[in-house]
Amino acid sequence: MRLRHLLHAAATLVALLPALAGAAPLGLVTIVDGSALALLRGSQRLAAGEGVALQADDIVRSGAGTRLARLELADGTTLDLGPETELLLRPQALPGPRAALLYLLRGWLKVGAAEATGIATPQGDLARVAGHAVVRVTGRSMLVFAEAGRVELERDTLRDGDAWVRRDGGTGSVYKRPPADLLEGLPRGFTDPLPRRSARFAASPAAPGPAEEPAYAELAAWLNGEPPLRAAFVPRFAARARDPAFRRALVAELRLHPEWDRTLFPEKYRPKPVPVARRAEPAASQPVAVAAPAADLQGPTSWPVDDRPVAWPAPPDAKE
Repeated sequence: MRLRHLLHAAATLVALLPALAGAAPLGLVTIVDGSALALLRGSQRLAAGEGVALQADDIVRSGAGTRLARLELADGTTLDLGPETELLLRPQALPGPRAALLYLLRGWLKVGAAEATGIATPQGDLARVAGHAVVRVTGRSMLVFAEAGRVELERDTLRDGDAWVRRDGGTGSVYKRPPADLLEGLPRGFTDPLPRRSARFAASPAAPGPAEEPAYAELAAWLNGEPPLRAAFVPRFAARARDPAFRRALVAELRLHPEWDRTLFPEKYRPKPVPVARRAEPAASQPVAVAAPAADLQGPTSWPVDDRPVAWPAPPDAKE
């Protein structure tokens, strides 16, 4: 148990390192009305209340008990979140044309931007927002309401009071006022002017809560999202694949995030051994069988015999 507490403390310290080192944060959480926000930083989940500093690639999630939360960014932009809203700040994985201040995965968001900024979503991108706009993403539908100022979408431009609606993944259409059914559940705080409070926390940001390991269900919508984001989340959450339950869930839904195949089954991607062509060995020399000459069984006794008497010459000095 003590080791676990030490690991949590170490993870919390890592999350605070940019602030401790004097690095300028992307922004601050300045208002939380209701339950605290969940902050996914790196592969850890932390609780974020008022005064917590924010970084690029942080995932911020409000719960059902969060009535309203405000993020104030260093460039002056304000982001008001309704309940059950989830967004990724300054996503590094999106390609150049889609580079955006944030990626809104789901929920309610009110943007106040003094300078034009971009917002990406699964249902369509806001190329530029200058002024105040309300965005709602739910399932395959999306509402964009230009409360004041100008909003440029992929093909349409909205001005004061205009709305843009996409239903069930269909083609988006411009309306003179937002449809009533899509305004149901609009957070009450979106209709009230809220004070800026970043100066109160800038000198001494608050520490987030203890670090915990997120479950697969908390990350599934991101891990199974758009291909550029999916690819970026593999190295970010690769360590979670060591957890048996997390790994089983990844394998069960592998078709939704095929980028994880290499991490889950590295043996499939190891170089195959190159077969070495072995030189054929010469055939072992066999002793040549030499046919022995046929045995001549005819001995001396078989030679021809001359029965005539032999006349031997007499020795030269022989006396008669």
